[in-house]
Amino acid sequence: MIIESLKLHDFRNYEELSLAPHPGINILFGQNGSGKTNLLEAVHYCALGRSHRTSIDREVVRKGAAMSACGVQVRKSGVKVDVAVKLTPGESRKKQVFLDRKRADRLSDMMGKLQCVIFSPEDLMLVKEGPSIRRRFIDMLLSQLSTGYFVALQQYNKALEQRNAILKEIKRGTHCDAAMLDAFEEAMARPCETIISLRRRIVEQVAAFAAEKYRSISGREQEQFSMRYMCCLQNTADIADQVKAQLRKNRQEDVYRGSTTFGVHREDIALTLSGREMKLFASQGQIRTAALSMKLAQLEVFRQQTGEAPILLLDDVMSELDMTRRTRLLEEISGVQTFITCTDESDLEGCRERRSYQVSTDEEGSARIREISQGEQVKKPSFTIEDPDFT
Repeated sequence: MIIESLKLHDFRNYEELSLAPHPGINILFGQNGSGKTNLLEAVHYCALGRSHRTSIDREVVRKGAAMSACGVQVRKSGVKVDVAVKLTPGESRKKQVFLDRKRADRLSDMMGKLQCVIFSPEDLMLVKEGPSIRRRFIDMLLSQLSTGYFVALQQYNKALEQRNAILKEIKRGTHCDAAMLDAFEEAMARPCETIISLRRRIVEQVAAFAAEKYRSISGREQEQFSMRYMCCLQNTADIADQVKAQLRKNRQEDVYRGSTTFGVHREDIALTLSGREMKLFASQGQIRTAALSMKLAQLEVFRQQTGEAPILLLDDVMSELDMTRRTRLLEEISGVQTFITCTDESDLEGCRERRSYQVSTDEEGSARIREISQGEQVKKPSFTIEDPDFT
């Protein structure tokens, strides 16, 4: 899988940009705040329809602009596909997806067209932080591999939000409709079979690769890294019925708390090293090795499932890794189209098959990119997604 072109329109601090990336490693270097991460964010939008940095779409619209757009042309299994996302915060359809220049009906239609793995400094907290960051790790992987999973997760989260709203109303004494709770609990339970079965399967696959990567990076055969899915249910027979029963059982406590205390939104992945819980006992070096191993395992799962490597986005993580881990990472990404952000290009002098871009800002704060190998400003043609309402 290769991104052959990337185009931005009023995205963050980019007014207009058209970029033809290298099929190997693309290094984006420059001062902090210049716009390097914004390019990676645009790729993430085209893969998942959302930012990896914020849940508020309007934040990516350039200051003073009414709308924002990002698009890529991808070559996948020899076939070219155009994927674009248009964000218009002031309109009823705030987010629109375009596939091959035609407006898609649903966000789920774009899943799997472009697949990416992002590794940022926040991912180094995969071990130490709470369960939500590990759930997101799995959700982002599965959403790109299975449209059914993405849809099921959307359905569950919508029903969860509705149930929580009713719980808060009951707590305030402004609402007491058991039938409404029944309906929302039914809506939460239905997609759980898909969510739980796919999470269980994917964690097993990631765990096998991650254990192998950990041994390779650490060089310590005696350290056994493992990942275990912590399901919200003790057994997986009659999943929907079990979920409904537990939600009903927890109603009194949930009303008291004003939120839902049981469900797949509270699951976790246990990370252990030689049988010991990592967040309690692991050193900083072991934590970094585990996080890197998990991300490299994602790459391998994509390769196994699709036959192709995804796009790899490395956001300012090279400076966080020591020379051994940095070298191992560069070895692993051979043959993978990669976008790397850094402040100092010299950190990556060992990279072959690369293209370097210097990212800076003008007096007005707009991003500018210069391809160092050519010494020329990257051109800024008009946005060319062929939809009359796009620009």
